[in-house]
Amino acid sequence: MRAKPLAADDSDPEVAPAGIHRQVRLRMLDGFWVVDGQQTLSIPLSARRVVAFVALRGRSSRAEVAGTLWPEVSDSKAQACLRTALWRLRQLSPRPLITGDETLRVDESVDVDVNRLITAIRRVINDGECGADQGLLPTLAAMGELLPGWYDDWVLLGRERLRQLQLHALELTAQQLTCSGRYAEAIEAAMAAVRLEPLRESATRVLIEVHLAEDNVVEAIRRLEFFQRSLASEIGVEPTAELVDLVRRRQVGADPRRSVADVLKLDRSRALSPRTTLA
Repeated sequence: MRAKPLAADDSDPEVAPAGIHRQVRLRMLDGFWVVDGQQTLSIPLSARRVVAFVALRGRSSRAEVAGTLWPEVSDSKAQACLRTALWRLRQLSPRPLITGDETLRVDESVDVDVNRLITAIRRVINDGECGADQGLLPTLAAMGELLPGWYDDWVLLGRERLRQLQLHALELTAQQLTCSGRYAEAIEAAMAAVRLEPLRESATRVLIEVHLAEDNVVEAIRRLEFFQRSLASEIGVEPTAELVDLVRRRQVGADPRRSVADVLKLDRSRALSPRTTLA
């Protein structure tokens, strides 16, 4: 699914009014394509890799780009391959994609979806737990994978970096929405983080905190119980004492005698048995 616009002032150039400059757009989420105005450019694979590498790494020396993308050949051959890729890029559009001499970078006029997303995520992170909601929940929850089908080490590193930022932003968005009393949206954000990383305790903690904030103690205990089973089954560990204590302070309203300790007293066979997932 293609991500929605990141903010109200980030209008999509595809639907910009006539007469307004349509910049070159580089998209790396859910695929790779470059659009110049209304034309999708047909870029050779070697040139695509150069564009993607420089876009993800930022300013990069020619030696770094050539050595990373063509590691199996000599330095001189790698530099020749890079020169050819850059020459091909220049033939595709009068507007530059990659600029620089010894140090390469994506031209400032190019709109890069990953960069815009990271900038928006950093706004969420900088605002903190009870900052203003940035309206990014639809984009974060439906965010596509970075360069799917690419398995270079530098792509995997960039993909993991983006995933971690997405997780942090979803957790903070859930907390910000909880502070505003928007519990349904907060649960949606927290559940998106849990689906992205089911064994991540901070995501489960945020979801439990939302349930407790709206006095759904039973839901909080169920989520804790499910998380404990998942941890025991997958990696053989227990939730932290802090997470258990978070729920222990609240009893199940329907039966005050049933504490969290009672819920979590599961025998080994039950912990390892298949259960219907809640995520």
